[in-house]
Amino acid sequence: MSASIPSANPVVLLTGASRGLGLSVANLLLSNPSSSVNVISVSRSKSSQLSQLEEDYPDRFVAFQGDVSSESDNAKAVQLAIQKWSRLDALILNAGIANLSKIQDLTAESFAHQLSVNTVSLITTVRAALPYLKKAEPQGRVVFVSSGAAVGATAGWCAYNATKAAMNSICRTLANEEPELACFAVRPGVVDTDMQTQIRSQGTSVMSPSEFERFIKLHEEGKLLKPELPGSVIANLAIRGSRKDPVGSDGKGIGEVGGFVNWDAAELKGFRDSF
Repeated sequence: MSASIPSANPVVLLTGASRGLGLSVANLLLSNPSSSVNVISVSRSKSSQLSQLEEDYPDRFVAFQGDVSSESDNAKAVQLAIQKWSRLDALILNAGIANLSKIQDLTAESFAHQLSVNTVSLITTVRAALPYLKKAEPQGRVVFVSSGAAVGATAGWCAYNATKAAMNSICRTLANEEPELACFAVRPGVVDTDMQTQIRSQGTSVMSPSEFERFIKLHEEGKLLKPELPGSVIANLAIRGSRKDPVGSDGKGIGEVGGFVNWDAAELKGFRDSF
């Protein structure tokens, strides 16, 4: 690890960056031509893609291998960011798993594991980062990568639905408790990631026929979203999202109320510019 480098550039901690949407967001942050963003990722595995990013951006990217639900691992990751760049401006909470199972077959152990990875990790990461986020100027930002599952009832997705609903609740509560922070829960849509591959291979046994067929058709018709589309919104919110803007239909800032918002919502038009 290099010596501490005072940095005026935004520093973002990103969980779940080893593949899929998280990896796309990491690439977007690092390749952003308008702002030299520094990134530390936290993931259980260190993919070859993350190792390549470390080679490509040795002064601006650190891939920390750790468990997002571990208090000590989160504390270590946050301290690495502080040691290297002397600040932490934003979190992107993207880590998550989806083990498909009907409720009648969902064991306590499986449910608890998904809660740990998808929900407990949110608290452990936020708690470790909070003292530094509250010092960020003009304000700290926390972007929760949510899902339509948060308000859905898809068969076979009980644990995933429940954990994403809990995520939205945590986002709202954090926004209410911490007036220094801008908090967003972003629904990224149906993205072409490994989860879609998992649905196509496993969903037929646990999902209703109509729900399963919907995802099959989206894939066959080429309608799955490229990760960089919602990824650009997530990255932009982490870099320049604010508590007061964008304003939702209720006249309040989405970041002020910790609102749940679609990546392609009209309110986020200004955050969909390409990198």
